[in-house]
Amino acid sequence: EVVVMLNDIFSRFDYLVDIYDLNKVKTIGDCYMVTSIPSDELEHDGCSRVCRFALDMMKAVRSFNNTGPRHGQINFRIGIATGQVVAGVVGTKRFLFDMWGDAVNVAARMEQSGLAGQIQVTKEVVDHAGPNFTFELRGTLTIKGKGPMEVFLLK
Repeated sequence: EVVVMLNDIFSRFDYLVDIYDLNKVKTIGDCYMVTSIPSDELEHDGCSRVCRFALDMMKAVRSFNNTGPRHGQINFRIGIATGQVVAGVVGTKRFLFDMWGDAVNVAARMEQSGLAGQIQVTKEVVDHAGPNFTFELRGTLTIKGKGPMEVFLLK
């Protein structure tokens, strides 16, 4: 039943990945990881595409919940960070594409320290997302591996 539920909601997210020309990196349990696709044409708006995707993810979750799922309502926390990463395929069995770097770790920390039903982002995301978004200062949180960081909620 859990697999059926995750397949349903993740399929909705997969559809959004294509709309925003993003890259689905992987899913781990109930975690869904995406990145903007680096390119000369898209580089300037990668952060804004990820922010729009995150807002639509929340709409997809609300839509899913409105269908009256058997298991009850679900809620997500989303974390967004921006920065350089290293990506590649590792291993010789069951190849796995993965990403590493500070931005990956910080995005995970944004999700982990976030609030249910909210999108938590770093100051860098606020600075790069562009003028078409509304952010609310959540405050300064102590983020594992980083120390005190100002964090914001994307509305």
